[in-house]
Amino acid sequence: MSEEIESTPENVPVPSQPKGVNEGRRRLGKLGAGGTAAVLSVASRSAVAGWGSCTGSELASGNLSRPGAANPCGCSPGFWWNNNGTALWTSSPTLNVTYSRTKKFNTVFGRAFYTGNNVKLANVGPATSNPNKFGANDNTGMHAVAALLNAQYYGARYPVLGLQSAAAVIAAFQAACDTAAMATTAQGKKAPFIDFVQKVDIYGRTTDLWCNGSRE
Repeated sequence: MSEEIESTPENVPVPSQPKGVNEGRRRLGKLGAGGTAAVLSVASRSAVAGWGSCTGSELASGNLSRPGAANPCGCSPGFWWNNNGTALWTSSPTLNVTYSRTKKFNTVFGRAFYTGNNVKLANVGPATSNPNKFGANDNTGMHAVAALLNAQYYGARYPVLGLQSAAAVIAAFQAACDTAAMATTAQGKKAPFIDFVQKVDIYGRTTDLWCNGSRE
């Protein structure tokens, strides 16, 4: 059932802010566990509750060594599939080299989750439906990829404890697949993925969450 998992470097240096990502006012698609999108309008501003705004240049410059509490960082699933998120995903070596949009989901996550082995990371965004082997909700893959990208790009500032590296996100998703494979009922097969999505779907319950320079 398993496929070969790709190498997953942890906490590699983050590059400077790509030109394709809008630093100013932007519109992000924000999705919850139910997969319903709500369009938000946000603007870049300085941190209030803590320091830092999670831009690539800030992370790369060593500002994490500053004293005080850092703002948590993580972009909603809708962001990663809108124009700004796609620009960041495709221009950042931290993301594009290891987890490019054309990489196959089943290969990256090391499990045959989707029925079709050619489903790419780019193919599991909002309003997509790809049959999976467990009857999991359509938004499961989307949340898994968003968690993967957030953990890879933001590292320790991604506020999902235990899932602050790409390897940890992949391991958690593999555990959900393995638990589901042993279940004997349809609900039992679905339950581990519901739990996984609830853990990584932090966007409505995390205060002062920043996404590449702007609050969510």
